[in-house]
Amino acid sequence: MSDASHHTPEGHSARILAAIVESAVDGIVLIDAHGRIEAFNPSAERLFGYAAAEVMGRNVSMLMPSPFREEHDRYMERYLTTGVKKIIGIGRSVSGRRKDGTTFPIHLSVGEMTIGGERKFSGIIHDLTSRVQLEGQLREQAALVTLGEMAAVLAHEVKNPLAAIRGAIQVIAGRLPSESRDASVMTEVIRRIDGLNDLMKDLLLFARPPQPRPVPIDVVSLLKTTAELLNKDAEFKELGVGISGAVPPVLADASLLGVVFENLLLNSAQAMRGKGVIGVSVASSGNHCEIVITDSGPGIPPEVREKIFAPFFTTKSKGTGLGLPTTKRFVEAHGGTIAVDCPVGGGTTITVRLPLRT
Repeated sequence: MSDASHHTPEGHSARILAAIVESAVDGIVLIDAHGRIEAFNPSAERLFGYAAAEVMGRNVSMLMPSPFREEHDRYMERYLTTGVKKIIGIGRSVSGRRKDGTTFPIHLSVGEMTIGGERKFSGIIHDLTSRVQLEGQLREQAALVTLGEMAAVLAHEVKNPLAAIRGAIQVIAGRLPSESRDASVMTEVIRRIDGLNDLMKDLLLFARPPQPRPVPIDVVSLLKTTAELLNKDAEFKELGVGISGAVPPVLADASLLGVVFENLLLNSAQAMRGKGVIGVSVASSGNHCEIVITDSGPGIPPEVREKIFAPFFTTKSKGTGLGLPTTKRFVEAHGGTIAVDCPVGGGTTITVRLPLRT
């Protein structure tokens, strides 16, 4: 026999409320006055990676990263004692902690209620990951527009006078005896002017990259050509590049993709101090071409790995810090992605994924 309460208005309302909670897009968590979890809807399961059965009866602080998890019980006790609210009824942006230990941005709205004479708190959790990523992209784009404008001014105001200065120094140097001290000073001045000119070129290339002009490209042939150019450098005469695999032609800009491969192979060569073999594998992965470049260098520390695509960040004594950021921009301009990994055994693996268009 069915429960008669199911046919009462109260029972009907309860079923509707339960359906709303179960189908809600946002995560909903119900806790008691001691912070113990009493309800955990499917969206909360999806957000945090826990099944409801894993969290029932446990303290809600398990869903928070430090230092919030340590502060939670003190906050609850202070609120129950003093009635002073910091988040209840207001809502704020905080961080959540998934089952795997990773954190993510959320907007948390907390409500208070009384059920059966007991005080309860409901938390509605909205995942802000996509919004935070979009805001970051918009800030980056705005910064790049500003940088592009600055680079154009610098190119106009500095590059041309720099060329004139270099020419004048060369004329003066040509009139000096080759063995004189002044001649060596002039040579050093020219070298430094060339370094500044290279910086200007890198800055312009990064700030105002050309739009790709895609044509069908044989990726393996382009890699081999780039590797041959690298091998002609006396600094890398003891270095080899082993290229394996094959893919259909990729629609890409050969000159921009050449810069990508040149930067990546050069970084690997420098990491290996010009000795050994850089491994390059090319394969199809779904509707993408995957290029994996592996070196046997010392690897990249995690704290450095987080910054390697940031403009002007470099660990090299001679470097502008624009090579990898430019590489990333060129890859993304082709609709691709680039990722860096450092296996436990050492070395660095860089994976470039480019869409295969037919």
